[in-house]
Amino acid sequence: MTDPLPAPPANTSSAAAPIALFLYRRPRHTLRCLQSLARNPEFLDSPLYLFCDGPKDAVDAAAVEEVRRMAHALPHPGKVIIESTTNRGLADSVIAGVTRVVQEHGRVIVVEDDLVLAPSFLAFMNQSLRHYRDNPLVMQVSGHMYPVDTGSTSDAVFMPMASSWGWATWDRAWRRFDPDMRDFQMLVEQSALRRQFDIDGAFPYFSILKRQRAGKADSWFIRWYLSLFMHGGMTLYPRQSLVRNEGFDGTGVHCGVGGSPYDATDALPDRPLTRLPDTDHVDAHALARVRTFLAAQNTFWQRARRRLRTLSAPRPS
Repeated sequence: MTDPLPAPPANTSSAAAPIALFLYRRPRHTLRCLQSLARNPEFLDSPLYLFCDGPKDAVDAAAVEEVRRMAHALPHPGKVIIESTTNRGLADSVIAGVTRVVQEHGRVIVVEDDLVLAPSFLAFMNQSLRHYRDNPLVMQVSGHMYPVDTGSTSDAVFMPMASSWGWATWDRAWRRFDPDMRDFQMLVEQSALRRQFDIDGAFPYFSILKRQRAGKADSWFIRWYLSLFMHGGMTLYPRQSLVRNEGFDGTGVHCGVGGSPYDATDALPDRPLTRLPDTDHVDAHALARVRTFLAAQNTFWQRARRRLRTLSAPRPS
């Protein structure tokens, strides 16, 4: 840990939503994530739960311990540190951590250690959590957005798929989460529903779900997306992304190398995104733009090229 955390700006808001931050063995990523969180005025007023997973083996132990030292040294008045004695893995850690926090607080903002966040990230999440608190159709708020022009006059749009890079939800929505995927067979039997689940064929979500069902993947996200999808839920996405994923360097659980193909290259926005949509329905124009973008990123050759880069890259320390 070489660079100090910046002093957070003064904040006049209260009753900020709790943050669940999931940490493992990436001290450099953790530092950048914490530095970006600290630039949010709401950070010190937000209850902070730091979930520290245990090492898989002796090779990971030193990095895990370094991350835990950073968690204990963090100057935050409302922090709670939860250290696992075993390696739970990201999926079990997220499911258990989110469940604990929403049961205690009714809502949660979820961050993983490879994310860098805009200074207005927490403000957007908190405003959205308050605004749509009692709307059962809105099941999630996303801090990430794909690099597309939504064409919307609002600062956010509704889309029918879940998000995993800096997000928030409520206890009322998380109670609908089905980790056992009981609706899986319905997608197997209905091709039109499967295609809708795959965003009209733009992204192979159902293939990931099949791998999860077969025990070949361990993803909380694909099960959460299935739960949201089968309940007709929506996610609120910001017009501009407030999150950048730096885990595409070989250190991420489900990431490759060479940088994120789903992030813009320009800087994260400084200005607040406060104009939330008045109507609670999917923005068809924004969804079409995202569908086109995802389809272009997930052709056979695009996936093969990313796979080749991942296989040939050295493993980061």
